[in-house]
This record gives sequence, structure tokens and C-alpha cells, in this order.
Amino acid sequence: MARVDVKGAKQFNYELPAQLVDEFREFCRLRGEAVRDHLEIALRRHLATPPPPLKPVIPPLPEWTGDPASGSPQTPPVQATTANANTPPKGQKRKKRTG
Repeated sequence: MARVDVKGAKQFNYELPAQLVDEFREFCRLRGEAVRDHLEIALRRHLATPPPPLKPVIPPLPEWTGDPASGSPQTPPVQATTANANTPPKGQKRKKRTG
């Protein structure tokens, strides 16, 4: 569908859940009102009274503690736990008990 440039207007396109878009269009159709008008009202309302910030789905990466000069990351020392206390480091054999 060809679009006509309207002075002072911009277009944007984002993917939204299909069911949400269908419900929104049906809502507007049943009221006999334009989707564009309701979208503008919803955006203005959202900007005038914004909800709290969205919490990220993925936690942020840990802070990088590497050496800026070399670019090498520094890895924190491994804390001894029950799981790794009795395990020898890779490449070393377990000492035999005597006695």
C-alpha cells in the first residue's frame, strides 16, 4: 500500500503480538474509530503518565575488571567449596593416601 507523506508526521513499524494487534483493530472497528487515532491517544497517555521502567528480562553482564592496556580479562579466584575442595586441578593426579 503506497503511503503519502504528511507534513509533520512520521511513520514507524514494530512487530507486536498478532493477537494484540487483532484485538486493537477489532476494538477500533467496533467503535467506528480509526486505529491511528487510538494509537496516538494511547502513546500520549503513556508518555504523560509513564509506568515504572520495565525490568530487563536478561540480567546485565558483570562489570568488566580486565586490564585496559592489554585488553585481557581478569577472572576472579575460584572459591573452595565442598564440590571442588577434594578435586585436584586439571592435569594433576590425586595423591595416594598412606598409612
